[in-house]
Amino acid sequence: MEFVDTALSVCVLESAAAYHDASQRLYGARQSSPKRARNIATGVHYGAEAIHSRLRYFGGSTNHWGGYCTPLTPHDLAPRDWIPDSGWPIGWDELSRYYPRAQTLCEAGPFIYDESLWQGLGIDQHTFYPARLVNRFYQFSPPTRFGDRYGGVLRKARNVEVIFNANATNIGLAGNARTANSITIKSFSGKRAAVRARHFIVATGGIENARLLLASDDVAKTGVGNSRDLVGRYFMDHLYDTVGSLLVSERPARLMAQYAQIVPKTPTHPLSNSVNPVPFQAALTASEQAQRQNRAGGAAIFLRGDWVTTDDGIRAVYEALDANEEDRTAERGSDLLDILTNLDSALPEIKNVIQGKPPEHLPTLFCIAEQVPNASSRIMLDTARDALGERRALLDWRLSDQDRRTFAQMPALLAAEFGRLGIGRVFTSPWLDEEAMYLYRDDFSRILEPGRHHSGTTRMASASSRGVVNTDCRLFDVENISIAGSSVFPTIGYANPTLTILALSLRLADHLKQKLG
Repeated sequence: MEFVDTALSVCVLESAAAYHDASQRLYGARQSSPKRARNIATGVHYGAEAIHSRLRYFGGSTNHWGGYCTPLTPHDLAPRDWIPDSGWPIGWDELSRYYPRAQTLCEAGPFIYDESLWQGLGIDQHTFYPARLVNRFYQFSPPTRFGDRYGGVLRKARNVEVIFNANATNIGLAGNARTANSITIKSFSGKRAAVRARHFIVATGGIENARLLLASDDVAKTGVGNSRDLVGRYFMDHLYDTVGSLLVSERPARLMAQYAQIVPKTPTHPLSNSVNPVPFQAALTASEQAQRQNRAGGAAIFLRGDWVTTDDGIRAVYEALDANEEDRTAERGSDLLDILTNLDSALPEIKNVIQGKPPEHLPTLFCIAEQVPNASSRIMLDTARDALGERRALLDWRLSDQDRRTFAQMPALLAAEFGRLGIGRVFTSPWLDEEAMYLYRDDFSRILEPGRHHSGTTRMASASSRGVVNTDCRLFDVENISIAGSSVFPTIGYANPTLTILALSLRLADHLKQKLG
């Protein structure tokens, strides 16, 4: 969009115009340790593979995007001495100036993400201790399907050519490996061509960006941009799971209203308009101080579900397991009696607890957590090949105990604040207990739902010893290849990535227009 009607000639290579099963299957990848475990909704997840989470046709994964918009924060970009390899080489002032334009492309509201969004809506706010919990706000795009919304503009542009059924399979380097001459494309009908350009932008996703660079090894034997063995490393994803439930004796209406999704209808509200008001929602997040004290990453809590009346047996199961209430020892006998006298309802609930399922009668604490950078978590090439004869991606997705601590800090922070304000108590999900980790063979990704926000595999850095692309998102090793997408993120925070992907893409477009124009 940024290049439309400029002096530059642009060629867009796209796998398919609409969903195409054979094209989608090119995303098939193997995980080095298969992960089939419980899922929040269905009981099973399949790890982080792209085939289950990305869409390989015009508009990409915006075709099933949920519309969550929120920026990274200055803290997310800063080096954190307790998180190795953290810190972005560009600052907040540089990144944030592109967010308002990204908001427009997403069809979200003005770039406002603070408590002023509650003003004039009659929200009776709880005020939490800022050294523990901080409010974080999200806006919701319609959501915008970029292929549908902007595809017509690209097709009509005099200087843009969109080629479908064009699957990029190789980057052709010059003999010195410092410049790229062409991109090889293949179709399922057997056609093959080379597309030449002055400059190339690789924007195929957090897994496929690394796969294409690694697979292009005919000149640079370790792959394009990979002279320091960093392409594919630092693979990160957001981590999803329920970390507990809110134990209350009646519906916490005030709290639920404060953290519900809100559609503003007052004419003076900044997200309100007469046609399509922009919904927003607040989440509770770990403060910078709490993250430092816990030596953990960032995380956000959304309140899900609602409170419903239940019998004494189900209530007693959670009262008895309430680790936050040490002074309830004398009441354990009463809890046990209630369980024994209500076995028909209590036993299925005990089974749910053992299986890690959240209670249906209480508001649950759904957590989106940051995965910290880990050089051993990586994308590689498999020996198996896809329908076009190209080597498939091999995922070695690794989490650390620091990632578990990122989750574990949240129920403790919420319990302290909910108790202080008299809101209720917190039941912590049993999977967060350190003593339970042996059940997951020291791999707690088995019990998590991946956010499917594949990131980090071509990370941005100030020096080639620390990353794959420079601060302009250009490969250190190759002078005319840029990378777009979340694969350049050095850290991912806990913000859904679409808004930041767009902001960085707009920044890259401005840079290239100046350089090439």
